[in-house]
Amino acid sequence: MKRILKNTTTLLSAHLLGRLTSLILTFWLMPQFFTVNELGGYFVAIALTNLIASLTELGIQNPLIREMTLNLSQTRHFLGNALLVRIVLSVIAYTLMIVFGIILWSTSTIVTMVVYLGLAEIVNSIAQLYRCVFRAHEEMKYEAVTVLAERGMLLLVGGGAILLGYNIVNVCQVWLLAGCLNLVLSIAFARFRFTPLSFKPSRKVIVGLMQQALPFAVGNLFNLVYFRIDAIMLSKLSPDGVDANTWYGLAYTLVNVFTILPGAFLMGAMFPVLSRLYVNERDKLPQAYTFAVRWMVICGVPLAIGLAVLSHEISNLLFFKYTPDTIEKIATALRWLSATGGMVFLSTVVITMLRAADKRRVFSIFMGTTALLNIILNFILIPRLNHVGAAIAMVISEIYLLVIGFSYISKRIAKLTEFSFIFKVVIISAVMGVGLVLLKGVLSIWILIPLAMRFYFGGIVLWGEFWIGFESD
Repeated sequence: MKRILKNTTTLLSAHLLGRLTSLILTFWLMPQFFTVNELGGYFVAIALTNLIASLTELGIQNPLIREMTLNLSQTRHFLGNALLVRIVLSVIAYTLMIVFGIILWSTSTIVTMVVYLGLAEIVNSIAQLYRCVFRAHEEMKYEAVTVLAERGMLLLVGGGAILLGYNIVNVCQVWLLAGCLNLVLSIAFARFRFTPLSFKPSRKVIVGLMQQALPFAVGNLFNLVYFRIDAIMLSKLSPDGVDANTWYGLAYTLVNVFTILPGAFLMGAMFPVLSRLYVNERDKLPQAYTFAVRWMVICGVPLAIGLAVLSHEISNLLFFKYTPDTIEKIATALRWLSATGGMVFLSTVVITMLRAADKRRVFSIFMGTTALLNIILNFILIPRLNHVGAAIAMVISEIYLLVIGFSYISKRIAKLTEFSFIFKVVIISAVMGVGLVLLKGVLSIWILIPLAMRFYFGGIVLWGEFWIGFESD
């Protein structure tokens, strides 16, 4: 329990500060210095490169963490052989980025941004393998340092470039430089703190990892398609073109800031623990599973309600440079995506449990059907409702994933040991939401948000849910 909280706090703090740099760049600097069309193209380039970069992982990351967690003395052999696979896949992925960029957007500035953002994705994907070492050894402080260094460079150099009048392509070049810094630090920490990169290429190790990874690779690809294809489809199906990507992308980025909590808590701190319990102490797994669900409910439900109620006020505060019509378009997307943000907390529990239990085929089926549903909904809704249609498609897809995911886990992996916390959280969050509706026209948002947080967490503490956990070293 103490180690989980320590690692979660470490990762969360680092990624929160990292996301803060994104907020400063994306919500303060870039809208002031770049046009709506330029910013929309930037969001499209990020979506394309991020989607294709998933091919470099090929599902290997979580099996790698799992194997290193169970065989710490063999860390360097697993890492080295995984690197061989990733380098080959990186060449293939980067080629596909350029090809698809040219096919979809000809020779526009978007293609140039894809060139630099694509390289940044490749560099970061290689660095991510070294972060697997930190996570397997449950020493997340080293990952935290690399995150802070990368994001700090992005803020200082990227922000400086924007203020000095450099164009949006130059900002993409800074992304590449920051990724290189991340890679250098990751290699140095892994080399001098954990293991030298001295290994023998092993067909057995590579085949063993790939046997675990390939089913997850399909699922991971579907997962990325689900989260990224909407931006690409929006640029082609919306009557407003890439301008709609700005309205949707700003709202999506804001919601995405808060999803670092389930990422740090579940995939960072809880995944090694759940993997170990599933293999060695199955009787403790329901308690750990309930612990994870409890905290994601506690954090996700009030977030969804708070963002939905204050969507217009938050958009008006952050995007004051835009016209009232543009702000309203962003706020409408945020209102819908806030529900997605809250549900992502719980869907991350589903994904983490399936990966920890090594349910490869099930994971692929769930993510594939969710991605297919999302694509179909985008085809139907975007031409009719523009960027709001993409947001609605995401909400419906998340609901589907939660229903099938929790149903399967309950039947085949572990059951919740209790449910009372769900009702308590819903009641307190609903009261908080009503209070926000009544007071948002009276009090400033700077007062409303801290007041709502104090009320909510005060209610959680008084109702006895805040300090409940499970026993684990």
